[in-house]
Amino acid sequence: MKPRSLSLLIPSSVTIDASDLRSKTLKIGQIARAASVFRVDRIVIYCDPDLDDSGMIERILVYAETPQYLRKHLVPISDDLRYAGTIPPLRTPHHPASAKKAEVGDTRVGAVVRSSDAGSWVDVGYEQLAFLGASLKRGERVNVRITSEKPVKAALVSRDEITEYWGYSVTRSKSLEESLVHPASKVGEVSEVGREELRIATSRNGRPIDTDLLTEIKSKCEARDVMIAMGAPHKGIFEIMNEENDQRTEFDYVLNFIPDQGTGTVRVEEAVTSTLAILNVCFTEPH
Repeated sequence: MKPRSLSLLIPSSVTIDASDLRSKTLKIGQIARAASVFRVDRIVIYCDPDLDDSGMIERILVYAETPQYLRKHLVPISDDLRYAGTIPPLRTPHHPASAKKAEVGDTRVGAVVRSSDAGSWVDVGYEQLAFLGASLKRGERVNVRITSEKPVKAALVSRDEITEYWGYSVTRSKSLEESLVHPASKVGEVSEVGREELRIATSRNGRPIDTDLLTEIKSKCEARDVMIAMGAPHKGIFEIMNEENDQRTEFDYVLNFIPDQGTGTVRVEEAVTSTLAILNVCFTEPH
């Protein structure tokens, strides 16, 4: 059953086994692609003191998630993005392949490029800016629905009104423990009372995944906020928790999603893809 939200927790040292910026970019791009394929709502980068690449990881993940036509408005120029062209296109519903003609009812991501007391003009990927009858801050990212073609006009829509997969958000946290706050809240804020979470840790030393476990997880994930925590390339979840002296975090499941692996190690980007692909069975209904 589809969870209320799906969060992926990765360490800031996820790039520790990459030798240069190009390799790091490719690795992070694969994570962005896997997260999008399997409809991850939120990626949290938790700090590992062994290597804190969280700023670079965040910039690359945000770049990948931002629709192409908005990157010039929303993504500042950075040396970290030197090899951003190697990131595979996400091709999610909010990443249209090309700027088509405006049609009433289209939902688009936009960026405010001009504003006045009368309203705002928003770049939504068409040749013509869309007019929005609300005065917003320049550079603000918004979701809109087209209400008129000539001239192009739009109205704000909330994320809750959009039924398609609409990308992931990216946040950073000081530790794995801190990242395990409620996924719908900002890191460091108190979780909303009454919301349930299902916390899953991945580990080579966890219980091997099987059909019985998948059936059990499927029965528990509906209407919950599912959180999937990944270890680092050079150390696992429990090593990280021990280093943090974390005595409070409890996981509902600690699972090995690649039992009897044929290689000495599994890269984090490979583990992300494998884990999300297997859990996708739990998150979808048969047609």
